[in-house]
Amino acid sequence: MPGSIDYSRLRILPDFDTAEWWAATKQHKYFVRQCNKCGHKWFPPTIPACAKCASMDIGWFETTGKGVIYSYVVVTQPILGAFTNTAPYVVAIIELNDCREEDGTVTRVAGVLMNDEAETAIGLPCEAVYEETNDPKIVVPRWKISGTAANTWHFNE
Repeated sequence: MPGSIDYSRLRILPDFDTAEWWAATKQHKYFVRQCNKCGHKWFPPTIPACAKCASMDIGWFETTGKGVIYSYVVVTQPILGAFTNTAPYVVAIIELNDCREEDGTVTRVAGVLMNDEAETAIGLPCEAVYEETNDPKIVVPRWKISGTAANTWHFNE
């Protein structure tokens, strides 16, 4: 299992576009942006308009915080001090189960897994878990493998 992340070495400053997202994580909820006009969902929440219809009428969609690993990478050389004792660790791209649009588009998010490389495979289910930080206003979501699946793929050297 990867080591812990030293959140005291990260400066997390919620801004106008992310304040509601950080408030949700504090309540152990995982939000993605959603267009109130066409329903398109996206993450991260930094774009102030819908990429599909250009509407500025945007809000939030509360996901279940569950998904499937779409891809992953193992980080062996951390570039941020907060991750020095964490390496090696896995960063995964997760397809959210409840964020599939009518045209088949799936919303994907990136996150640091609680699991190590040996446990990780493309196609495995995972769910968001929430870590407290040294700042009581900031709770950081991470991801944890939550089951098994057939036809998974794991990189073998």
